[in-house]
Amino acid sequence: MPPRPVRFTYSALDARTLLTLALPVLLGCLLGQWLPTLLPDQLHLHVIWIPGPLLLGFLLVTPRNQWRTCVLAACIGTVLSLPLVPMASLSRVLASLAEFAMVGGVAWLLLRWRGDRAALEDYRDLTLFLLLACVLLPLCSAWWYTLAQGGRGGILTAAAMRELALTSAVSYLVLVPALVNVARIIDMPERRHGWRWESVALALMLFGLLVVLWTVDWQDGVVTPLLTLAPIPLLVWALIVFGIAGASVTMLAVAVLGMQLGVEGLGPFGFWSTERNLLTGQAWTLCTGFALLFLGALSEQKLSSRIKLQRAYARLGEVTGRMLVVQEEERTRIARDLHDDVNKSLAAISIRLSTLRSHIPLEERSSVVELQDQLLAVSNDIRAISHELHPSILRFTGLASALDAFCIKRNARGRLRLRCSIEDAPRLDDEQELSLFRIVQEAVNNVDKHARAGIADVLVCVRGAQLVLRVDDDGIGMPPGHQRRSPGLGLISMEERARLLGGTLHVDTSPLGGARIEVRFPLREVAQRER
Repeated sequence: MPPRPVRFTYSALDARTLLTLALPVLLGCLLGQWLPTLLPDQLHLHVIWIPGPLLLGFLLVTPRNQWRTCVLAACIGTVLSLPLVPMASLSRVLASLAEFAMVGGVAWLLLRWRGDRAALEDYRDLTLFLLLACVLLPLCSAWWYTLAQGGRGGILTAAAMRELALTSAVSYLVLVPALVNVARIIDMPERRHGWRWESVALALMLFGLLVVLWTVDWQDGVVTPLLTLAPIPLLVWALIVFGIAGASVTMLAVAVLGMQLGVEGLGPFGFWSTERNLLTGQAWTLCTGFALLFLGALSEQKLSSRIKLQRAYARLGEVTGRMLVVQEEERTRIARDLHDDVNKSLAAISIRLSTLRSHIPLEERSSVVELQDQLLAVSNDIRAISHELHPSILRFTGLASALDAFCIKRNARGRLRLRCSIEDAPRLDDEQELSLFRIVQEAVNNVDKHARAGIADVLVCVRGAQLVLRVDDDGIGMPPGHQRRSPGLGLISMEERARLLGGTLHVDTSPLGGARIEVRFPLREVAQRER
């Protein structure tokens, strides 16, 4: 049997990987090879170096099974610079390919230390990143580039090596954190808090104001150096509003702006020669970038703790919701067993007692009648318990009738007087009506047990687009802060049921003098569920 021909197919996942991974790396490396040619007389003098930091950033946020795609795209983009980029040299291309090999080693070390993904939020991880990516890797890359381009005779230029190392260090410092943190907010919706169009527009306005401040010729040797402090409020504000991702992107933009203006003889770094201006801008960027990264690490740790707490609360809410569902199913089963099995057994015993009564002497029949009356009372109690466990009237007649029946039964058997008021409440679905009924049950039980109240008012009404449930009592009320310090199981159950309704539960002081429990949830939730 002849072998089948091999067919290459491209899935949607391959196309998405090509667009989001390979193409950006390829174009970024091609752009990185083109930027240094803008200053043809000084090929070593450029503001930022893109290929190596771009590849490292993508490797740190990409699964290892896709590293080959990233590295291949970077190599292709670099090789394409030979025919496409003016004044591109073979020595620069070979030096870039060697840097990619070093970048892969650094990425492997960082991820082996950190795990599957590098978050750059722990101080130890951040220190290791600074040592490997911002110190060791730039020094090795500068040595290799200097050897490949300027050291043909074996003589290495110390100035050229220093400039290349500083440019590479600044590039890794500002580009890699920006890529890693932007990728994190894309993958984690919880980190997108603050990324609203109003905040982004304000950030762009502030950056534009910084551009104006740095490009104006102040004709003053005192004011212009002070402009190096102008980006600090912007960076701190970006860290507070957008998190470390916004601060990293802002730092990247500010660093490129400052160093580029310095090369052109403008801004707070434009006082001396081109080389010295760029060196001053790089030194400022390194100091500010280091400080911002460590400050951002502290912010990220707090944000990560808050996100973990939110996820824990969400999981707790899911577990509580499932527990309430299981509880209702168990209540239904117990109610059915009580009503169908136990009451039938009691009825059979009562019939047997009636038969026995006709066969015993008249003077002993009163004892049998008394036993039958006790059986009837027990049967009525079991029927009442069965209806409280699973109010069948709720399913057939609605919430208003079920609450009226509940108030009537509670008034008949206890000292607490309930007054129910239903004001044109719409018919809800079964789960919502059951949740509201359970909240009323739990609230009334709490009032009866703990509030020492004589009267409790139950109100269900519509206020605007919300349905409101209130339970007021004239008891002793709830101590201040008790709900926050030690909420009981009943209050937790009511809060969870209110959350499942899409609303909130509030505990406040009642006009009657006791406590008020109020549940509000939007009626649009009903329409959405019905659709």
